[in-house]
Amino acid sequence: MSIGEPYDLTTAAVQALEEAGGAGALPATAWAPGRCTLVGEHVDYAGGQVLCIAVDRGIAVAVRPSATARYLAASGGLAVTRRDAGPVGDIGDRALAPVVALRNRGLSIPTIEVGIAATLPAGAGLASSAALIVAVTTAILRMLGETLTARDLAAVALSAERDVVGVPCGPLDQRAVIDAPNGGALLLDCRSGGETSVPWPWAEVILIGCDTGVQHDVGGVEYRRRREETESGLEALGVTSCQDLRAPAIDSAVLDPAVRRRLQHVMGETRRAAEAAEALRRSDVDALGGLMSASHRSLRDLHEVSTPALDAVVSAALAVPGCAGARMVGAGFGGAVVALVTSAGAAACRSAMAAACGGGRTFELRPSPGLAVLAPDVVRG
Repeated sequence: MSIGEPYDLTTAAVQALEEAGGAGALPATAWAPGRCTLVGEHVDYAGGQVLCIAVDRGIAVAVRPSATARYLAASGGLAVTRRDAGPVGDIGDRALAPVVALRNRGLSIPTIEVGIAATLPAGAGLASSAALIVAVTTAILRMLGETLTARDLAAVALSAERDVVGVPCGPLDQRAVIDAPNGGALLLDCRSGGETSVPWPWAEVILIGCDTGVQHDVGGVEYRRRREETESGLEALGVTSCQDLRAPAIDSAVLDPAVRRRLQHVMGETRRAAEAAEALRRSDVDALGGLMSASHRSLRDLHEVSTPALDAVVSAALAVPGCAGARMVGAGFGGAVVALVTSAGAAACRSAMAAACGGGRTFELRPSPGLAVLAPDVVRG
């Protein structure tokens, strides 16, 4: 097996733990996939619909009780130790946040040590933070012999990232990492909490990712501003979900021009997500690709979260024969682009995307099952 496969990645997480903390108790391990949004970006906090997949790149962790009464988090040759699990601004913040979130639910969690290994690039818009938090939460539950429902696990992971670490994120990433079906996509309704599984119909169509090397802005000033602008617009129009927005109401309302653009984006994007699910059901690769490209244009022009580097990579991908569509993925202001491409065009697409951003890292992405499938011993029905 390669290091990118969960078994070997878990072995690497155990090694990271033992190199930083020495010998100790047999660790509990877990692996969680990343998330790739196909269509539906920046709408989860606006009660919209999102079509997404969990991906076959992720994060493995090894967790054991500490023998020193100090917390430890180790990853990539770096290690930090703490007396408390709360955030202090280092690499342990997200790894240890589940301790606080689980304690807030009434579970007794000992001081722990965590080893981490990943094939998912950090800060690329592929939910590396959610994958890490979900993996650590799962490993802690395994260590304790505890279980949670999928919804409760997602709630704990969301609380760890939002309430403990302080990232103003919506529920998308945690739900995708946990609830993604085996061999398909998840259409998530962030207003009702409902979800629908949509099979991935192609063996010969894949996603190519290209990390531009600039970390995205989730939790940063601009992300917070986009969320505040969107939420203020929804309030001004008297609706709680972007699914209830209508163009005449947006056009006739007295709104700041930036707020108007934000509402136009989330209104169109939630509709595109539903249309993309239908395209997937019809096995219409051109329709899905066209909706992905339309999503990027809206994120660029209306939500204004793209960058020249992201735009250049999208344009390079779309110029390659066999590429049906491309878009930035994640919060924006950096991160990665994903392109929907036939296997025959994959190599050329990877080369073009990498060249467009000065040699960015490229990789293939395929649907992966989420934790509800991967960890039935922890995630109960």
